[in-house]
Amino acid sequence: MTISLKTIKSSEIASYIFCPVCWWTERTTGVKVTPAISKGEAFHQDIARNQSKARTIYFCIRITIFIIATLIIYRFLR
Repeated sequence: MTISLKTIKSSEIASYIFCPVCWWTERTTGVKVTPAISKGEAFHQDIARNQSKARTIYFCIRITIFIIATLIIYRFLR
């Protein structure tokens, strides 16, 4: 006898906690793909593509804030 284990996503755990019957229905029959779901998937793919750019921009902002703070402190201590 073989037991097949399926990976459960964290969103599925939240769905199960909210309503176990809905979770089981989604798990066994699937989810109907609507235009809203397709739009959400495209949005998440855009976020994933732009993640490295966002990290670079965030890093540059942090460096800029550090430089400005250093200059302000230097100005008042001089």
